[in-house]
Amino acid sequence: MSGVSSLTLLILPLLVLAAITIPPTNSATPPASNTSSDILLSFLAALPPASQRLLLPSWNASASNGGNSSAAGPHCAFLGVTCSAAGEVAALNLSGAGLSGELAASAPRLCALPALATLDLSFNGFTGAVPAALAACSAVDTLVLASNALSGEIPAPSAGSSALQYLDLRNNSLSGAIPPGLAALPELLLLDLSTNKLTGPVPDFPEHCALQILNVDWNQIAGELPRSLGNCGNLTNLYLSNNKISGPVPDFFASMPGLQKLFLSNNSFTGELPVSIGELANLEKLMVSDNRFTGPVPEWIGKFQSLTMLWMHGNRFTGSIPAAIGNLVNLQWFTIKDNSITGTIPPELGKCQELTRLELHNNSLSGVIPPEITQLTKLQVLSLFGNKLHGHVPAALWQLPYMEELALAYNNLTGEVPAEITLVRNLRELILAYNNFTGEIPQKLGLNTTQGIQRVDLTGNHFHGAIPPGLCSGGRLAVLDIGHNQFTGVIPSEIFKCQSLWRVRLGNNLFSGSLLPSDLGTNTGWSFVELSGNLFEGRIPSVFGSWRNLTVLDLSSNKFSGPIPHELGALSILGNLNLSSNMLSGPIPHELGNCKSLFSLDLQHNLLNGSIPPEIITLASLQNLLLSGNKLTGKIPDVFAGTQRLLELQLGGNSLEGPIPESLGKLQFISKILNISNNRLSNKIPSSLGNLQMLEMLDLSKNSLSGPIPSQLSSMVALTFVNVSFNELSGQLPAGWVKLAERSPEGFLGNPKLCIQSDNAPCSRDKSAEHIRKNTKIIVALLVSALAIMAAGLFVVHYMVKRSRRLLAKHDSVRGLDTTEELPEDLTYDDILRATDNWSEKYVIGRGRHGTVYRTEFAPGRQWAVKTVDLSQFKFPVEMKILNMVKHRNIVKMEGYCIRGNFGIILSEYMPQGTLFELLHGRKPQVALDWNVRHQIALGTAQGLSYLHHDCVPMIVHRDVKSSNILMDADLVPKITDFGMGKIVDDDDADATVSVVVGTLGYIAPEHGYNTRLTEKSDVYSYGVVLLELLCRKMPVDPAFGDGVDIVAWMTSKLKSADHCSVMNCLDEEIMYWPGDEQVKALDMLDLALSCTQVAFQSRPSMREVVSTLMRIEDEYITNEEMFSV
Repeated sequence: MSGVSSLTLLILPLLVLAAITIPPTNSATPPASNTSSDILLSFLAALPPASQRLLLPSWNASASNGGNSSAAGPHCAFLGVTCSAAGEVAALNLSGAGLSGELAASAPRLCALPALATLDLSFNGFTGAVPAALAACSAVDTLVLASNALSGEIPAPSAGSSALQYLDLRNNSLSGAIPPGLAALPELLLLDLSTNKLTGPVPDFPEHCALQILNVDWNQIAGELPRSLGNCGNLTNLYLSNNKISGPVPDFFASMPGLQKLFLSNNSFTGELPVSIGELANLEKLMVSDNRFTGPVPEWIGKFQSLTMLWMHGNRFTGSIPAAIGNLVNLQWFTIKDNSITGTIPPELGKCQELTRLELHNNSLSGVIPPEITQLTKLQVLSLFGNKLHGHVPAALWQLPYMEELALAYNNLTGEVPAEITLVRNLRELILAYNNFTGEIPQKLGLNTTQGIQRVDLTGNHFHGAIPPGLCSGGRLAVLDIGHNQFTGVIPSEIFKCQSLWRVRLGNNLFSGSLLPSDLGTNTGWSFVELSGNLFEGRIPSVFGSWRNLTVLDLSSNKFSGPIPHELGALSILGNLNLSSNMLSGPIPHELGNCKSLFSLDLQHNLLNGSIPPEIITLASLQNLLLSGNKLTGKIPDVFAGTQRLLELQLGGNSLEGPIPESLGKLQFISKILNISNNRLSNKIPSSLGNLQMLEMLDLSKNSLSGPIPSQLSSMVALTFVNVSFNELSGQLPAGWVKLAERSPEGFLGNPKLCIQSDNAPCSRDKSAEHIRKNTKIIVALLVSALAIMAAGLFVVHYMVKRSRRLLAKHDSVRGLDTTEELPEDLTYDDILRATDNWSEKYVIGRGRHGTVYRTEFAPGRQWAVKTVDLSQFKFPVEMKILNMVKHRNIVKMEGYCIRGNFGIILSEYMPQGTLFELLHGRKPQVALDWNVRHQIALGTAQGLSYLHHDCVPMIVHRDVKSSNILMDADLVPKITDFGMGKIVDDDDADATVSVVVGTLGYIAPEHGYNTRLTEKSDVYSYGVVLLELLCRKMPVDPAFGDGVDIVAWMTSKLKSADHCSVMNCLDEEIMYWPGDEQVKALDMLDLALSCTQVAFQSRPSMREVVSTLMRIEDEYITNEEMFSV
């Protein structure tokens, strides 16, 4: 049932009641004048011709036939007309009649009907404003204009509106503020303005307020709730969700004893829940989710004997769930996910035996799953993932008869999955990932389900044995993720033949034997296939070439041998092919050049021979080409001019010869690594490599390169790692490389004629190599001596130094100190040095313009990230100050800092999943991201930025929002990092400007091209680019877009002439396989991204509005039938 029709059901009893009061037509009553017919036909004539034709068959025929046999007049037989006993038109209901046109051109004529009490024109296509004349119809007490295309402001009521009792304007495009006089109408019982574009505050209400139902859901109403709303003591339904209402909720509910439904979700309410809510004895539905409520879950929550729905998710509630929750014996849906709830799951929940949905995920609940939960025999959804639960799952929980979704992932649960789970006939999703489950999966799983299992995720446990062959027996299995276990044997042929499957991740198990059954034919469903890290052997089946929907095929780290099937070249939408770390031999098939969508090709560490096919290098879509560790020969094809999307090129460890291709200098977007080391390359290094200004790592070592390093290579400003060792290079280093050589001198060894001097003095040709060897020895000797002295002194003065260091950090300004630190109590700077092996490369997890990031582990399970900064080029205290100011779950947490002269470090929480950029573009195989994950990333990032812009005093502007500055924790919760270009904006800075354009290419807002005014709307633009990146899985700047075209311009041009299908083709291919409702949500998120990236910064939404919109998109899956049913 649609949302709008559901609300019609809500007011239908009221309309029926009104109709009952109208006596039926009596044939003995004297006929009315023809005036009513004339008025109705006048209304008809004012409609567009198409609308007239819809009514004419009924209205015209009735008029020409003189109506029915009654003397009431022909108009009483008109479609939708209800007459009184006197033959007057008492009600006109043309709901859903398909009418259109300007409402003001036709509807006001109906006000001439003297007895018209009810006018319902809902579910039509009327446009324009609500005419003031219509609102002033003196006799009308029920006006329903819902679900049209009305716009403009709501007219202020006039004296003629005083009789109005029911006003329904929902689901239009009305804007402006709610007229204060509307709330003051003395007889008004129902006011429904939901799903419009209304702004401004909730108006004040009169002392004697008659309202029973107030619905302003899904608008943009702001400000705080007026205390005068407490005057509406007759309210039964109060819907305020999905707006921008802020501040604490007034404690006025004691005056509303009849309130049954209270919806406050998705606003910006703060503080604790009002105590007076606990006095609402008749409350049936309470929704306070997605706000900023704080404090513990109140004990009075257990008072509501009639409560069926309780939504508390997405707030900042702390403490435990009170045992009083067990008093809610009629509760059907309880969600308190995404809070900071601690303690254990109360066993009293077992008393809520009407529960069908219980969602407690993403909190910090500990302890075991109480056995009392198994008393919830009606439970359909149980979601406990992302907590700290341990122990065995109660045996009876595995066999709850109505269970559809069981999500226990990301805990520390143990035990086995019993055979009884195969008796759960409604099971659709079984999500047990990342626990410590053991044993075998029951082999009959899936055979007895009524509609078929759709998703199984057992990733990251200790399961063993075989895959149950009947998982797809219902024909609906879409996702099978069982990687990182110890499953053995062969993959059942029933799984390979499952046409509904689209994502299969079986990597890092112990599967063995040949891969596919001999009788396997074409499978048109599979899209994402990851079978890496197993023991498969034999040849790669050529039948994969007929699986035309494959987008990801990862067979890496197995024992496959023989040639790469040339049939794979027929996979036109294949994006990621990873066959690395096998024993494949023979040449690389040139047919792979037909895979026009291929963006990542990884054939590393095999036994491949022959030359590199030019057809592959010229693939316009290619971003990652990894061919290292083979036996490839011949020259590197000089055809890179057409490979403009390439980000990473790995050709090391082969037998390639000849010169370095000049066309490598055309790869202006290559940013990760260019590795052609350990080959037989000769001649000079081409100066064209100086064009690679985004490249971070360059490895040309162990070749036979000669001559000087071209000075143009100083233009490679992003380089953080260079290795040109063991060649025959000579001459002076490029000026921009001197610091690189000082930092990592080993990268320049083995070049006897190469000068490594750090000054401009000429080098002796014979002494340059000796110079680097002597320098290295001297540096090592000095370091050893210094460390010995430091160790001896540390034993004596450790306590005093540590104590004074902390006092100094607390009492002096960081900006004015040469040496200061504030580290966790049991940690010192020397501990960090030891943990990183004196800043060894093996601990590097990231590099950026502001420094290098290292992973450290000081004890098992105690990992941190350490960022080093050169303070001579970077204002470190600004970043430190910002990180010290902010406390938010979506902003990386600073654990400590240290400044020593021109060297600084920041110690922060370690994020095991790396950056969003790596998640989207850098993982092999590509990480599948469903709607829930993408929405979580988008919402979390938006909430972090909203906090910086709207909750920090003074405001903070990040100024470098991009996917590589968004870190991902183990649960793929995003956290914003790198505040190196952040700006703290005081009130005095409201009109401030910055002297230079900051940010990263592709993410910089267009206004920075003509002014440098400091505004948070530049962050909004950058965030919109990140959203597009998240949805399209494309780089912000991509040569495929065309010269000078970024992702914003590309998407905008695509949308100008696109229909639904072609728009979907612009998004990540994985989205094509989502359910229809999730595809709609993705398109809604695309609309939001385009709103954020508007050229006029004044038109962009605030980050608070972005958060509200994202919450609205996700919550739309809740049907209005669930929300408004009585």
